[in-house]
Amino acid sequence: MGDPTDQTTMTWSRLVAAAILLCLLSAPALHALPGGGGGGGGGGGSKGGGDTSKESADDKKDEDAAVACPEITGTHPLLDKMASDYGLSCTQEDKIQPLLHGEEAVLTPLFAYGAFTPEEKQAMMAQVVIAWRVPIRPVLTPSQQKKSDKEIAKLQTESPKKSSKRSPAQADAYAGEEALTRAIATCAAFSYEQKKDFILQLKQAARRDGAPPLTADQAAKIDGDIAQLQQK
Repeated sequence: MGDPTDQTTMTWSRLVAAAILLCLLSAPALHALPGGGGGGGGGGGSKGGGDTSKESADDKKDEDAAVACPEITGTHPLLDKMASDYGLSCTQEDKIQPLLHGEEAVLTPLFAYGAFTPEEKQAMMAQVVIAWRVPIRPVLTPSQQKKSDKEIAKLQTESPKKSSKRSPAQADAYAGEEALTRAIATCAAFSYEQKKDFILQLKQAARRDGAPPLTADQAAKIDGDIAQLQQK
């Protein structure tokens, strides 16, 4: 028979964890700026034949932008790719860099999460990218916005590609689940309902057959989280 003190401590820890989960889920989401229906900015330039001089100026900006920005140091794969694809100016890179860090903060633990199938992972990754393009969009020029809109439309309609490959087994499956839960719960680009839905998905995946092994206590903790998330 276990030590009553240990049992009391475990119960208290679970209550604290549940409170933290509720606080994280209640973190405010980053909503689109009034312009974002930011399409208004992009659409206005092409209305009724459009202002060709303005569009030409925007295109010229895009062409001249492919220059290394000295104030941005270190390695930023997502920013480098977007700068290359879109021809971002240094001013744009300065504004977009922190937003892409927010995107990467979710994509990194998501990519490593071993309980998701490759298709589930692809589907959630697409949702992460789509969500973060909302605050990024107002920073783009009209021509860049059009390109971004096409990419988002493709992500929204494209079905995840089937794959037999799974992520390598994580050394600590529970730590991986908790890391992804925190990343989603604190993601400023997600609404409360998105956070709740995504966290429920990842926790249910952690408890199905074939998922990475958990201890009895870890499984019980996740089961409790699932029950709480399913409450209306």
